Amino acid sequence: HLTHLDYNQQMFFVTLFLNKYINWMRQQTGTPALRTILYMDEIFAFFPATSSPPSKKPMLILLKQARAYGIGVVLATQNPIDLDYKGLANIGSWFLGRLQTRQDRDKVIDGLSKNEAGALDKSEIDNMLANMKKRTFLLKSAHLDNLPLFETRWVLSYLRGPLTAQEIKRLMED
Repeated sequence: HLTHLDYNQQMFFVTLFLNKYINWMRQQTGTPALRTILYMDEIFAFFPATSSPPSKKPMLILLKQARAYGIGVVLATQNPIDLDYKGLANIGSWFLGRLQTRQDRDKVIDGLSKNEAGALDKSEIDNMLANMKKRTFLLKSAHLDNLPLFETRWVLSYLRGPLTAQEIKRLMED
């Protein structure tokens, strides 16, 4: 979590981290196997559609090149309209939940619809995205011809924060 930092400090840390990660990545040999995963939640401030913060260029480099080095990149946002379209075009798998605003649906529909026989048309995709049940997602994958829906299990997370020194000591006793 970076919430204890102000925006400039968050941007500095994320940009520094991404550049260090890219330097490490480029020292690796290429591989088709997954080596690491970079996960970022609430990505909109670091990869926006309309501005160019310092974190944007390294993020785009990762989206274009990381796969060749065995690095998976998982980005999460509640508002896909806030993301740079060049980045969206380089993402092989999208997991989309219910999108309530017309703008969000319009932003992703062009990337989801195909002009092939039997493919869903834009109005079907729009209806699906607007009316999905909770914990249901639509999968767009570069490896699939269709757009399957799937449901996730209910997950409970207390988000209690970091372990204390005493808790770490107790856990490490074995």
